[in-house]
Amino acid sequence: MISYDEARAIAKQVGQERGCKTEISALQDVVGRVCAESVKAPLDIQPFDNSAMDGYAVCLRDFKSGGALLAKTGILAAGDPVPEESIPAGGCVEIMTGAPVPLGADAVIPVELAEAQGENVVFKKRPEIGENIRKAGEDFRKGADVLNAGELIGPQHIMPLAALGIDKVKVYKKPRAVFLATGSELVEDLSQDLKSGQIYNSNRPYGLAALEAMGVECVGGATMPDDPDQFAHFLKEIEVQGVDLIISSGAVSAGKYDFVREGLEKAGAEIFFHKVKIKPGKPNLFARLPNGLLYFGLPGNPVATATGLRFFVQPCVRKMLGMEEEKPVYAKSMTPFKKRAGLRIFLKARTESWEDGLLTVDILEGQASFMVSPFLSMNCWATVSEDVEEIKAGDILELYSMYPHSGLI
Repeated sequence: MISYDEARAIAKQVGQERGCKTEISALQDVVGRVCAESVKAPLDIQPFDNSAMDGYAVCLRDFKSGGALLAKTGILAAGDPVPEESIPAGGCVEIMTGAPVPLGADAVIPVELAEAQGENVVFKKRPEIGENIRKAGEDFRKGADVLNAGELIGPQHIMPLAALGIDKVKVYKKPRAVFLATGSELVEDLSQDLKSGQIYNSNRPYGLAALEAMGVECVGGATMPDDPDQFAHFLKEIEVQGVDLIISSGAVSAGKYDFVREGLEKAGAEIFFHKVKIKPGKPNLFARLPNGLLYFGLPGNPVATATGLRFFVQPCVRKMLGMEEEKPVYAKSMTPFKKRAGLRIFLKARTESWEDGLLTVDILEGQASFMVSPFLSMNCWATVSEDVEEIKAGDILELYSMYPHSGLI
């Protein structure tokens, strides 16, 4: 067995070596994709000085000790071109929100603070310089950073990109994967009644959902019985389908029907690790087939499959997409817990934030690797290092969200 840190380092390094190709994506399709090259602002925003209010553009030179009586010399609406001429002395221009500010104007006085008197306008108070004017380049300067390579693009990026006139972004192509669930006891059709000795296949639906959350394109997969010949045939078929990853659940332990490692070795795969000092999921396997396709063999217990996806597959995928290292969140434990030394442990947990800014976490009941009922209430994984044997109430725990990018509540 190797340590958790060693296994993760290997998965990340191999993922970085594999990498993903890039493509140009339209703005409406970039949410959830990873930026492949830095994006700079191509222009100033605002592109010109414009009014933040409906009112009057004025020059402060025309205000003496307080107010002023000015002649209205024009009107500007949003969409009008920037005027070529300055406001004449003693004049003002009626202006609408978003309209370009005429040359020489120092401020915009809101319409409710002005009194129209025929062709003149009375202002009772001298404005501050720059009042109610949105300055050119106040939001973005040309050349400013907008997106960095390796940054996950979310809905919050769309408005700035559109405001800057950026309609396409270079992104990494999604890794393509298949998910294979093994086990003669598994029933794929969830509407089918179970027979004696059977269970429903929960790993494959979960695996497909988790991979989609990672930004992986799932292009197929299967559920197969414990049959080494079928597995060998499956590997031959997948090798020619142009995928990047195979993720399987089950058949990686040391039992009579655990055929995955032997099947991979017969196919000429390079085994990077098999068995990691963790719980749940000790028999995790990571390999690379001769054509470069990466293979994660996850243990079949549902929670072990979930932790393998979260803590080995996901870091590998991040590196394939050029993303930075994920950072955990830390919270004060409200629950004591005892564990065996020597193993990194992943605990089903629920975190909560309080009015005083404190983040706390409760370790949930039902930590056995076959128990999935806690998934209905958990919102994070708490990880505990190998050397710790006991968690006390008040200890600080390292937390990871249930899925990448989902955040902690």
